[in-house]
Amino acid sequence: MPKCLRSCILQRSVKRTDLVRYAANKIEDMQKLLIGYRDNMRVEVEHGIPVTAKTVSDLRALSTWPDGLVLSIHVDLDPRLSVVRVELAS
Repeated sequence: MPKCLRSCILQRSVKRTDLVRYAANKIEDMQKLLIGYRDNMRVEVEHGIPVTAKTVSDLRALSTWPDGLVLSIHVDLDPRLSVVRVELAS
């Protein structure tokens, strides 16, 4: 197998994860960070965080936001695999 072809195959077989983490200390920060993301994008909340949301639309509708949280946003080509995770800042 030619070297170039082998290199191209290896690059495509490596799983790439596009994950971006944003500090969201205030509710206004969180709402600004979510501009441009789909309303129906799935949300996962880390255990022990007093936030209840299943979608980005639910997050935007919140009236309170605890301090010290981070949004980890993964956008996939398949929208069903895209997710916003609400986590404690570490």
